[in-house]
Formats: sequence, structure tokens, C-alpha cells
Amino acid sequence: MAALLALETTAELCSVAIGNNEMVLEDTRLAMRLHNEIVLSMVDAVLSASPIERDEVACVAFSAGPGSFTGVRIAAGIAQGIALAWDIPVCPVQTSKAMAFSSLEQDRRLTEFVTSRRSRQSFVYVAGFDSRYGNLTTTSSDQLVDEKVYRVRHRIVSDSQVALSARHVLRIAQREVGGWLNAEQGLPVYVEGDTPWHGTAGQ
Repeated sequence: MAALLALETTAELCSVAIGNNEMVLEDTRLAMRLHNEIVLSMVDAVLSASPIERDEVACVAFSAGPGSFTGVRIAAGIAQGIALAWDIPVCPVQTSKAMAFSSLEQDRRLTEFVTSRRSRQSFVYVAGFDSRYGNLTTTSSDQLVDEKVYRVRHRIVSDSQVALSARHVLRIAQREVGGWLNAEQGLPVYVEGDTPWHGTAGQ
């Protein structure tokens, strides 16, 4: 498998990874509201520290959301810029799927479960997953719900239980070669009903 570069900037952590089937080198830092200031230097750092040469990188994967409105745009923009400069594709990775992958890494007993990630106030992003047959599959796409009224019969894994990582984004992208896109097609994932803007349209 060719090497990939991966980015995760959708929450407080800023994470960059580079790797192939044999190794993954990762740099993850707590960087609230500093992602845009440090992510490029982190990319340079992992490239310098890794035995993987730049021309061996076949794709730039990024955590595409849902998540912090600014964070998902940073990841998409940086991934697009690098991919255009290096003439390689991008792979947008569903952030909830990366979270599910991390959950399975911590607890292999998980089978059918739901990821829950804070949006604002009492609202959370939720998505369903199934790992019973050896592959992680999405059973329900991301949606924004009020956690006070949301009910589900499967186990819920919250963002307080797992940490997002570019390493998980990279591993998912390795398995989803068919989802690699031209750089300009690598867009953030936004959920219906979720917007950073408030007020009445037209004002």
C-alpha cells in the first residue's frame, strides 16, 4: 500500500500522521484555536522525521466532519492545497467513522454502537456503526439530535471516551481507495440543521 498523509483538526486536538502498511508516524497536540497556526509546521515535522519521501505519498486524507465549523474547513483547505501542489488525490473521511475506529481499537467487544459528539448546548452529532462481520460499516449517517430526547437501543460511545487521531483517519483512507477524489472535490461534511450562523435569513 502506498503512503498517505492524514490530518485531523475537527476538535481541540491537532493531529498529523504519515504512514503506509509498515509504519505510521504521528504528531498530535492539544491546540485549541491554534490549528491553522501549527498544522503546516506539523506536516513538515512528520515528513522530516519519517523515512517516507514526499513523492511516495499517494493521497492526503482528512477528517471531514462533522465537527468544529472552522476545524473541518481547515482540514479540507490544507488537504486540498497539499494535494494540488503534489498532484495527488484527497480522501475525506467521515469524522464519526474515525471516532468509531478509535472506539474499536479500545474495545474489541463493540459490535453495534453509536458515536456521539458534542455540537452545541444539548445537541450532539450521532452516527451508527456495525462491526459484527469483521468490517466497520456505517448503519446510520451523521445527524444532529437533542441528546435530552434522543434514544437508541445500542451502546453510545461519546467524544469524552475516545480521542480523535490522524492515525485513524489514515487507516480508514487506506481501506477506502475507491473514495479518493480529485483535490477540488474534497469538501467538508456538514449535517442538516447545523449551522454556525444564527438569526433570520435576509437580515
